[in-house]
Amino acid sequence: MIPRQLEPEVMDTRAEAIDYDAMDHSEVNRQFAESLLPLLTACQQQQASAGNTQPIRLLDLGTGTALIPIEICQRISPLQIIATDLAAEMLKVAQLNIQRAGLSETILLEHADAKQLPCENQSFDGVISNSLIHHIPEPQFVFTEIKRVIKPGGFLFLRDLLRPDSHAELDRLVTLYAADANSHQRQMFQASLHAALTLDEVKTLLQHCDWPEAAVQITSDRHWTVSLKL
Repeated sequence: MIPRQLEPEVMDTRAEAIDYDAMDHSEVNRQFAESLLPLLTACQQQQASAGNTQPIRLLDLGTGTALIPIEICQRISPLQIIATDLAAEMLKVAQLNIQRAGLSETILLEHADAKQLPCENQSFDGVISNSLIHHIPEPQFVFTEIKRVIKPGGFLFLRDLLRPDSHAELDRLVTLYAADANSHQRQMFQASLHAALTLDEVKTLLQHCDWPEAAVQITSDRHWTVSLKL
């Protein structure tokens, strides 16, 4: 197994934001939204049976340029999504994307650190995140915050890159999935794979939150996913 090699926690230059937004995430984003849909539908049914007519309140950590919240809102409503990121430049691009999608009243952006959220305890029906955890030097802080802000009976859905077990496999993934990207985009993808966690490392994070290890599964040749109804 190759050792974890940290990358910068915040991608906060204009070039990084524009290059990230321009990369073709469409298939990954589509799969994320479709995989999340059963949890959202179950949450809606649970609220309806309890006579709760409020929209599902969802927290998206590390939203980047907000492409995944937009994808989700195209599939289900009503929602209120608080989409956070520590990178101001990412949020600037995200705001443009949200405005173009006509979702400015549904997706609200907040400049916030996932390790120390400005949110009340038990204030969200669900917490989601895509490709944030590999940026965090000590991810347990993020998991602890997630546990704090989810309502009883809520859910979490986290997906991130899986660290390859060899440099040869890392190179294969970069070649396979970033062949058409520019050099900066390929470098970002390579660095992200090197900074990603292994399945066992994610299981340890779940253990510390008293969540079942079985909640995490390998879901592609380069991703792990935590899906958990509390």
